[in-house]
Amino acid sequence: MAPNMTEQRQHIRYQVEFPAKLFAGDHAGIGIVYNLGMGGCKVVSNLGLTRNALLTMHLQIPGQTMAITIQAARVQWIMKFEFGIEFLELQDLERTRLEQFLAAQVNIAA
Repeated sequence: MAPNMTEQRQHIRYQVEFPAKLFAGDHAGIGIVYNLGMGGCKVVSNLGLTRNALLTMHLQIPGQTMAITIQAARVQWIMKFEFGIEFLELQDLERTRLEQFLAAQVNIAA
């Protein structure tokens, strides 16, 4: 069970499940995005990330041909192969696309 971060979150997280490409320094890999909000997400991946690692993410949103790119994100917590990711920087167009995707979600994550 991941640490309960709900009290510290500024944004609602939604239950989703889709792949993302992760790039951290020289490392690249695939992860599965679960809880997703405007401020971050939970990712399950075997990419060897460390706490506070900076990465770029490409969210492969279902039904969209272009991935949503998160220019800069930081690993907030780690539990085995689960990572809490905080979004630090995304361009306005990407932010709008993420907002539109989240506006269509109904399953709020615990």
